Amino acid sequence: MLPRPLVLAALLATPLAAQRPTGTLVVSNMNDHTATLLDAATGRVLATLPTGEGPHEVAVSHDGRTAVVTNYGVRGKPGSTITVIDVPGARVARTLTLAGLERPHGAAFLPGDTLLAVTAEAQRAVAVVDARDGRVVATRPTGGRGSHMLAIPARGDRVFTANIPEGTVSAFTTFGADSARAIPVGRQPEGIAVSPDGRHVWVGSNRDSTVLVLDVARGVAVDTLRGFGMPYRIAVSPDGRTAVISDPVRAEIRVVSAGDRKVRHTIAVPADSLVATAEVPGSASPEGVAISRDSRWAFVTLQGRNRVATVDLARGAIVATAPTGVWSDGVGYSPVVVAPGARR
Repeated sequence: MLPRPLVLAALLATPLAAQRPTGTLVVSNMNDHTATLLDAATGRVLATLPTGEGPHEVAVSHDGRTAVVTNYGVRGKPGSTITVIDVPGARVARTLTLAGLERPHGAAFLPGDTLLAVTAEAQRAVAVVDARDGRVVATRPTGGRGSHMLAIPARGDRVFTANIPEGTVSAFTTFGADSARAIPVGRQPEGIAVSPDGRHVWVGSNRDSTVLVLDVARGVAVDTLRGFGMPYRIAVSPDGRTAVISDPVRAEIRVVSAGDRKVRHTIAVPADSLVATAEVPGSASPEGVAISRDSRWAFVTLQGRNRVATVDLARGAIVATAPTGVWSDGVGYSPVVVAPGARR
C-alpha cells in the first residue's frame, strides 16, 4: 500500500475528467415546453429541444440511445403526448400521441427498450406503449386516483404506482389479468422508487414528511425515515446500495444507505441565484433525481435556480451545476455521449 502522502498526491494528479461523469443529461423544462441536453462531464448545453406542453418526467432507455419526455399538459389542458429524443443525434425523433389517454407522467422503459410503461393519470391506469410508434399494447388499471409516479424493477415484470389522494401504492404485474394490490402508506404519496431486485419499494409521503420502505412480498412498511420537509423524488442506484431523496422544502438532498436505511449524507443546497419562478420561496428546490449507471453520481434538478446539480455520492457533495430552461423538473441520465456533429 502506498504511504498516505503518495496516495494524496496521486488523487490530486488525477485528471479532472476522471472525477466527473461521462454521458448526457436530459432535463425537462416545464415552463419553456422544452428539454435541455447537457454534457454530463462539462455541463455544457448541447441542445434545447421542443416538447409538448408541460413536460414533466424523463425516462432513458437501457442502451442510453433514446430518451422520452412525458407531456403532462397545463392547467385546464391535459396533455396526451410523449416526445421521443434521439440522444446521440441530439434531436427530436418523433412525438407519440396516446389515443384516449391523458396526463402522462411517470415513465420507465421495459427490458429490450421497445416498450415503455407510462402513467395515464386521468384514466387511473398505466399504459404499456410501443416507443417506436405510440401503439398502446396494454393498459393496466391502478385501482387508485392520482397515479402520478411509477417504479419498475430491473426485470420489468412488476409496476408500482404512488396514488396521491388515496394514500396508497398500487402493485401489479406489467402484463397479466391480476387486479392491482393497494398497499396503504403515508398521506399524499408521490415520490417512488424500487430496488433493482424488486424486493423493496421506497415511497415518500408529502403530507407526513416521511419516506416508507415497503417489503413487497408482505405488503408492509419495514422502515420509516423521518425529518423531511417534502420527500419529493426518490431514486435507487443501479447497484441497489444507495437511495437519493430530494427535499425542496428543506432545500436538501439526502444520500441513504439502502441496506440499513441510514443517512450517509445530508447535502444543503445553496439558495444563491434563486429565480422568480422558485416553487418554494427561499429554496433552490431540488426536485428531479437520476443516478448514473455506475452508481457514482446523482443528478438533481434545482427548480428554484433553473439548474441541474451533479452530486458525488461517495463524498456527499455537489461538485457542479449546469444551466437548464425555466422550471427544470424531470431529469434522465444516458451513458451515451452526443456525437460532435450533432451539437447545436
